[in-house]
Amino acid sequence: TGPYALAKHEQQTVELARLSDAGRATTAAGMRLHAGHGLNYTNVRAVAAIPEIAELNIGHSIISRALMVGMKEAVAEMRRILDLA
Repeated sequence: TGPYALAKHEQQTVELARLSDAGRATTAAGMRLHAGHGLNYTNVRAVAAIPEIAELNIGHSIISRALMVGMKEAVAEMRRILDLA
C-alpha cells in the first residue's frame, strides 16, 4: 500500500489494481493479505473495498488522529469510513 499512498491521480488506479491482483494471487496461494503502510482517513476506503484483503493495519493513522479528537472518536471515524467501503 505504500506506493498507492504516495500515488497521485490515475497512478492511484494503477496501484489499486496491483493491490487487487496481489489479493487474488495471495488468496489463491492459500494465504491472507494484510495491508496498511501509508493508509489514512483519506485513502483507506478504496483499499478496504478490495475483498481479498483480510486485514488493514491502520493504527498509526488512528493514533495520530486520536491526538486531536480522542481515541473513541478517532476509532469511530475510521469505522464509519470502513463501513462505507
